[in-house]
Amino acid sequence: MKRIESFIYQTLILFSFLGIVFIPFSFQYLNIQSVIAKFLFQDLIVYTVTKMENITISNPEITSDSTTLYGLFFVLLFLSLIFTIVFSFLNFWKKHKNQINKVFQIVLTYYLACVMLKYGFDKIFKVQFYLPEPNTLYTPLGMLDKDILFWSTMGTSYSYNIFMGLMEVIPALMLFFNKTRILGLFILLGVLMNVVFINFGFDISVKLYSLFLLLICFLLLVPNFKKLIHFFISNEPTILSRFKGSDIIYSKSTRIAIKTLIIFFIFTESLFPYIRNQNFNNDNTIQNPLRGAYEVVKIEKNKISKNSANLKIKRIFIHRDNYFIFQYTDDTMEDFYLEINETRNQFTLTNYNGEKISLNYQFVENSKTLAIYSPELGINIYSKSLPWKKLPLIQPLFHWTVDEVH
Repeated sequence: MKRIESFIYQTLILFSFLGIVFIPFSFQYLNIQSVIAKFLFQDLIVYTVTKMENITISNPEITSDSTTLYGLFFVLLFLSLIFTIVFSFLNFWKKHKNQINKVFQIVLTYYLACVMLKYGFDKIFKVQFYLPEPNTLYTPLGMLDKDILFWSTMGTSYSYNIFMGLMEVIPALMLFFNKTRILGLFILLGVLMNVVFINFGFDISVKLYSLFLLLICFLLLVPNFKKLIHFFISNEPTILSRFKGSDIIYSKSTRIAIKTLIIFFIFTESLFPYIRNQNFNNDNTIQNPLRGAYEVVKIEKNKISKNSANLKIKRIFIHRDNYFIFQYTDDTMEDFYLEINETRNQFTLTNYNGEKISLNYQFVENSKTLAIYSPELGINIYSKSLPWKKLPLIQPLFHWTVDEVH
């Protein structure tokens, strides 16, 4: 039984190590994972999956929760199984197995710390859960997908974002120190279990990667699980097993130098972008001055134009990420990538087929009106800015008692 447990643990440790090498993650200054994974595995995965029935690939890129990412996970798990079997016959592996596993554990620990710090600071500085966009605010509740609903709800509370961020940043920092490492992993286990269930419960497309992070945290705690059970259930005193850098590198100066470089890289990835841009609350960053929601008050059709369109447009939205969105009278929406030429007062809209259309516009600051002219479509659209920032959902309201609620 112990041999089976050891074999499974060894396979999963190897799988996790291969995962941090090949599974793409959005690092700021290190994009080598995507390049290597694409070069080594993408064509193989796409070819294999296309031979299977009832499985489709809409995008061959290895991205979050894509079919190709699932394929990559299966490939890495298969390779880990093969490596574990082959290594078990090697004398070098038998002799240095414990030492090599400690290297894997240290690498996994710092990787987990890096990812959790990045996610944590993204929450603290309101990059992950940002203030809901005007088009979301004016979408009927029942027409929102669950992931958008969750994202938008979280984005309305600055204080809760800080709390969630700290619950990831603090235990991640604890992983850097031997004395607090196990406690940090224990806290992160609970945090990541919550993240996994949120991703599944609200159909958020980071399911596979969050499970991968949870697996890493679980594997790093496995050597101490029995001791923790004895401590919490049986109230027995115990000494936890700790994996330390000194178990691998005996020179203290070398160990400190390597650790300093690793921590410097991690903080460069997770914190430096905010320091560089002096952006510590993404909701307050300078936006496109035309960003907002506009109620359509009148549409004029050019009777002469052959392309005259009968568009039942209710509202127009300009998104912070340069998207132009029409909301029709049935509350359906159509979005386009937006380029603005302020010199010529011109919008260029690009649909998902790459087709472009140019619109002339005129914005009057005093009256907050936006007029759009399209000779090509044969329509003139007149709209007025809506006070979307005054909607109740995004007000910083707080009540100690129900008596204060009106």
